[in-house]
Amino acid sequence: HELGRVSRIVTLESEFVDSNVLAEIAAAGTPVRPDPSSLVHVQDKARQKQLLAGANLPLPRWVVAASLSELDSIGRDFGWPLMLKRRRLGYDGYGNATCRTLDEATEAMKRLCGPDGVLVEAFVPFERELAVMIASRHSGGALAYPVVETVQQNHVCSHVVAPAPISASQSRVATEVALAAAQAAEGIGVTGVELFATRDGSILVNELAPRPHNSGHFTIEACETSQFENHLRGVLDLPLGPCEMRTAAAAMVNVLGVRSGLPTPDLAGATGVPGAHVHLYGKRDVRPGRKMGHVTALGVSAADALQRATVAAKALNR
Repeated sequence: HELGRVSRIVTLESEFVDSNVLAEIAAAGTPVRPDPSSLVHVQDKARQKQLLAGANLPLPRWVVAASLSELDSIGRDFGWPLMLKRRRLGYDGYGNATCRTLDEATEAMKRLCGPDGVLVEAFVPFERELAVMIASRHSGGALAYPVVETVQQNHVCSHVVAPAPISASQSRVATEVALAAAQAAEGIGVTGVELFATRDGSILVNELAPRPHNSGHFTIEACETSQFENHLRGVLDLPLGPCEMRTAAAAMVNVLGVRSGLPTPDLAGATGVPGAHVHLYGKRDVRPGRKMGHVTALGVSAADALQRATVAAKALNR
């Protein structure tokens, strides 16, 4: 309760916080935004799916499996591969598994299943993965950042390109779906909405994050108002800042660990790349796949920005 006593408003950097503790802070008189009652639904990926389905949003087929014996019939129903996800505390690919066979699904379920089972989704043969950051004000009103394409490697975001290379009509639909998803989750501040763009042109919701998100880091340099500023504006109930890009294109490349040990970034090499903006997170140890930082570059085209951001990121990941 000390946190509530010394704070005027409490918000989240990560959703992996006990919602009961947050509810106690709110009950004692300190606002928590987003509200703990809405966070309960987002923290659990199965309850998140129920929430989105209740809002009639487009989703992959999904079900909760409670026992190994269910996997065979789910695989025959959905088709292989299947995506298995830990219901809680999964992030950056930790807690996800793409399973091509029953044996792989069995092993993954042993690792990922909690007391309430495991979330099983039909694999989506997507054309692109997209994301939209939605900024929402406490008293009402929401703005959408440009739709971006996110590229994953081993379930971890490798890089982001803004704006996404999709049609205007598909971008409009993605934005509408993202706004509706954030509203269903009662998002306050920034909500990250991850989406699939399928080969037939449809848009499906993948997951939500009730906070600033890795997919929105490009906004620091590329947009009129960064996602972090708009998150604070939203939770403090201040007017939201404009979300438009102030450059033709931008790319964000994550600096992902490739070994274990101490970080030895070549800062001179990275900052020497024209237009590269370096962000290191100050983590003391490197691990394979661990996010150590990111680089954003602005450019006249997505290819131009991505090439320079990639060069700088490689210098940081020696």
